[in-house]
Amino acid sequence: MFVGLDGAGKSTLLQTLVGEDDEPTVPTVGFDNVSLPAATAKQFGAAQFEIEVFDLGGGKRIRSIWYAYVADAFGVVFVVDSADVGKLDEAREVLHELIKDPQLDKKPIAVFANKQDLPNAKSDAEIAKALGLDLLESDRVWIAGCTSLRSASSKQQSKQSGKDTLDVGVKKSFSWLLEKIKSDWPALLKRVAMESKAFREKEELLKKERVERGKLAKKERLEQEALESAKSQKKSASKKNQVAPLPEPVETPQKSSDGANVVPGAFGSPLEDPPPGGAWTPAPT
Repeated sequence: MFVGLDGAGKSTLLQTLVGEDDEPTVPTVGFDNVSLPAATAKQFGAAQFEIEVFDLGGGKRIRSIWYAYVADAFGVVFVVDSADVGKLDEAREVLHELIKDPQLDKKPIAVFANKQDLPNAKSDAEIAKALGLDLLESDRVWIAGCTSLRSASSKQQSKQSGKDTLDVGVKKSFSWLLEKIKSDWPALLKRVAMESKAFREKEELLKKERVERGKLAKKERLEQEALESAKSQKKSASKKNQVAPLPEPVETPQKSSDGANVVPGAFGSPLEDPPPGGAWTPAPT
């Protein structure tokens, strides 16, 4: 698997190994699977190998997918931009997370200190110190300075001589990686097969659990919606069947001839002004 921070030169390195003409590259989004030609394996002393490369994006949001491929990997290429000093601390943190991954334990990791052609690039020794590899007592991690992009002059020399002019650092690092895989091949082959199977079984189990959780959540949501709908319908029906109370009569006070307020319709009270000189007399019992 080819990994490293975004912009380190992973895809350019792979393009060079495949033997394609140099073209402007864009950041790898997610995953790219590339098979290296047989001539490449032979060039690095591994003619018996068919080399399959997982080129994985290096952006912060995409790095989590790396851990879906470590079980299938026999070795790791970690590419560092030697000229981007501002990213070395981040590269160190990411690299050490990989080194600690149990599924990469004892698998070879080749660190390519790339872009040595740039004037402000740090040497491989400086990059090793910045990444904390100078203190790492392990024979499974290798670092070398390199320039992944072939120059126009080197390609011209290659055409004229008929010999490959691939960068020395690239040759050394990739040869070391394949040699380590060859030396541990029987154990690695058995281990990768076993860990790949275990990882897929675990992923399948997690997938089933996610599906079941999704079904349960959907069921609970539908039940809650049905309950709320029933409550709403019951409340609506209750309002519809309720008899509205008759409005209270409003009694408007009226004026009598002497200007007093009287309530019309009250027992013994006038319904209209009395005739001149007369008065209303209550009805006999």
